Amino acid sequence: MEMLAKASLTSMSTVILTVSVLLLVSLCESQQKYRVCVTEKSNHKIYTKYCPLLDKPGSKVTCVFGHSRLDCLRKVLDGKADFGVFEAEDIVVASNYKNPDVLIVNEIRALNTTYEYEVLPIVRKSANITRISQLKGKNFCHSGYGYEPDWTTVISQYFEAQVVTPVCDPDLSTVENLLKSSSQYFKAACKAGPWVPDNKLDTKLKQTYSNLCKLCGNPSDCSVNDKYWGSSGPLYCLTDGGGDVAWAKFATIEYHFGINGGNPVAPPDEYNFLCADNRLTPLDKPEDCAWLARPWATVLSRRKTAEGVQKIMSFLKDVEYLSWKWALEELLEIHTQTIVALNQMMVPEDYLRKAPGFLSANTVTNCKPSGNVRICTRTSAEMNKCDLLQKAASAYGIKPQLECLLGQTSESCMKAVQTDIADVVITQPDDLHAGRKEFALKPLLYEYTKNINRIQRVAAVVPINSPIKRINDLRGKKACFPVYDGIGWNSIFTALKDKGLLPSSCSSVEALGEFFSESCVPGINKTHNFRESLQTLCDGDRYSGEVGAFQCLIDGKGEVAFIKLNTVKENTDNDNTSHVNLQSKNFRPICLEDQAEECYLTWATPGQVLIRSNTPAVKQREIAIALMELGHLFGKYHNAPTAEYQMFAPFDNESNVLFQDVTYHFEEYTSLQQFDRSYDKLIEELPQCSSAHRPTFMTSYLTAMAILLLLLMSF
Repeated sequence: MEMLAKASLTSMSTVILTVSVLLLVSLCESQQKYRVCVTEKSNHKIYTKYCPLLDKPGSKVTCVFGHSRLDCLRKVLDGKADFGVFEAEDIVVASNYKNPDVLIVNEIRALNTTYEYEVLPIVRKSANITRISQLKGKNFCHSGYGYEPDWTTVISQYFEAQVVTPVCDPDLSTVENLLKSSSQYFKAACKAGPWVPDNKLDTKLKQTYSNLCKLCGNPSDCSVNDKYWGSSGPLYCLTDGGGDVAWAKFATIEYHFGINGGNPVAPPDEYNFLCADNRLTPLDKPEDCAWLARPWATVLSRRKTAEGVQKIMSFLKDVEYLSWKWALEELLEIHTQTIVALNQMMVPEDYLRKAPGFLSANTVTNCKPSGNVRICTRTSAEMNKCDLLQKAASAYGIKPQLECLLGQTSESCMKAVQTDIADVVITQPDDLHAGRKEFALKPLLYEYTKNINRIQRVAAVVPINSPIKRINDLRGKKACFPVYDGIGWNSIFTALKDKGLLPSSCSSVEALGEFFSESCVPGINKTHNFRESLQTLCDGDRYSGEVGAFQCLIDGKGEVAFIKLNTVKENTDNDNTSHVNLQSKNFRPICLEDQAEECYLTWATPGQVLIRSNTPAVKQREIAIALMELGHLFGKYHNAPTAEYQMFAPFDNESNVLFQDVTYHFEEYTSLQQFDRSYDKLIEELPQCSSAHRPTFMTSYLTAMAILLLLLMSF
């Protein structure tokens, strides 16, 4: 009897324990909060408007901020966020990471269709085209370039990539080979809009392959202003009688020909779809004829939160105003769309394979480029940003592909470019002179900013009550420099030399060493002929760099600092907590005699793209086209509601990673030559021995080790 009682007690305890565990799990699940990554929209601040509403009682979601959709994607992949909404190209990037811990859980549909859109060719019956092989020598109507964020180069050029016989001229860039191939395959075409981001090259290419603009309304212009440019442009080109075949979206074709009602622009029975298997089908029977389909936007989630996220997303309709669910719906901007739960959640690559042609379109390459664009990076943050940029570039069809190499310093990266281990290094102005003179590099592009206040203007800065009034007054004074052979060093050397205040020696080390009584010039000890007086003001690394040189002036060690005007603004007027008592009005720049308004020695662009001086011309064009295209896609002029990716923005909470945050896009470097007081023009006129930068044994050793590391990585 006693044993029976004990057994009953044990059984009851087990039941109680099981129920307790289940209740605890249920409670934990109800209290679990899923982290949604939210990207700021380009037109309003939704993050600050709606995220606070997710802190309401009962909410199952909290916000994580991302600078772009791909920034959010990284956060989900890295486990810093649980889910987010992503476009088809973002999912291509996700598939390249081969991460099994993320799943597609929902589709975000604007229409009741399987795909966001399908694309296929339509032919005029009177052109007697019954097979793909009969397209050669016909007239082609194309939608053009530069009009929709979801109409990428991959989709735009897919039809030609499938049917055109490639012409692979080794003396031509990848882009020009594509144009030449189409020009020789089709009799005429209308491909309006920018073929390449460089206006001069764009004009030249359109003159060379003028038959690709012949069908346009204004062939001599062939621009975005053409009547046949845009999503419906190729259909008007076709039905106006100029074209034989058009590449267009199915929905646009339906509307143009009144397939689902409405007034047709042209009779649909005079046209057919040309299927990839050489079938011709009527316009009202397009089944299984699409050459390519773009998937809908999706909800991507961490695998461990996938079920919970799918449930939340599936019930975001008819929610209470100002509730946390309403706030989530507004954050994701899906209140007018249909959220479809996938019956079977799947990894990104499997999901993309369902859409005809979409995944394979990203791997089409008719002509092999001259090689990848190899970018040397200096830090792990730069390497990570470059890697993400490479994947984004691939998803958007940018050719040639990028390749990222990890160096250690600017010097080792410049050496890697010089020795053909890398093709490109992105530098700031302080490295520009060394890159040109010591490593035989040359600038190809520069980082353009339209914010005049962010251009790097370098001045001789002194305290407001300083007796120094003119450049001539600097003789015998104590000077602070950010770095040896940088923009501050070379600017004052040139200014003093132009005024005849320096000896005839072309060595800046000897000349400035004699001119100033004492200085702090970080890095000067790397030269073979440095003077002790150029380091007497230094205090370890404390006075190194822009802020360090300003600190040298603040501490009274120096009487003048050769720094950027923005350095003063950014470290005064309570903008910097370490200098809370400093006011910008307590400092002033020294004017040159010919300056009527703002006083500075020279100015420079935020950053420069350096390449080998002997880089072949075709390789130069490929690098320029690829980087300029990326700058337009992912710069500050993006057209999408949210930024796909931001090249010129903080990365992992770090500023100025790989590129400068103030940059808008890239411009041709040669365009700088027309501007006065440009640092780029200044260093071209510097005497050859002015910097005599000969590294010490240790510097040479470190550079050699970095180059060896890059060589090992390239195999």
